[in-house]
Amino acid sequence: MTKKLFALAATLILTPLLSARTYWYEIDYAKSQLTFLAKSRVINANGIFRKWSFKGKISDKLHVVGDVAIDCASIDTDNERRDKHLTSADFFDCEKHPQHIFRIQKVTADQANPLKATKFQLQGELTMHGVKQPVTLSLTREGTDEKFTLVGSVMIDREKFGINYNSSLNPIEKEIRLDLKLFLNRRADKGPHGAS
Repeated sequence: MTKKLFALAATLILTPLLSARTYWYEIDYAKSQLTFLAKSRVINANGIFRKWSFKGKISDKLHVVGDVAIDCASIDTDNERRDKHLTSADFFDCEKHPQHIFRIQKVTADQANPLKATKFQLQGELTMHGVKQPVTLSLTREGTDEKFTLVGSVMIDREKFGINYNSSLNPIEKEIRLDLKLFLNRRADKGPHGAS
């Protein structure tokens, strides 16, 4: 094979590899929310966690690996006195347990092709207040392959995590509802050697 033919063959073989892209999804934190509802006899507490992050990767096939790390002290119920109580040892004890961690273990779609699915079961292990418990979150998907939302909720028994505080004047239900709204955008890594 002459040098010109060899160079042409090498170009034909390598060009698709150099231009290949790896697609994945990233979370739009500006639009996404992690909120909760704690019911009690007198006044319900609607709150939001202002600081949290996902450390992992969501592939183009919606295969997910990683942890959701929530800043315990970022809790906000629009009541400074109540927020201070919630971060104290009576509840989350944020000084001793600064983060809640949800470790994702399995994602199950309602269809063989995850990108066509509208329902997902997200199974994992939640560490809160120093205690680990299995948690399954049901999510509904809306949108396109490029951009979509995942919305769902789960009931958490706070007493299973060792959060047993209560008040005789304002009894708090032991089950707390966590609500998750995720906005995801598809992204692409550059190919090898900086190819685009």
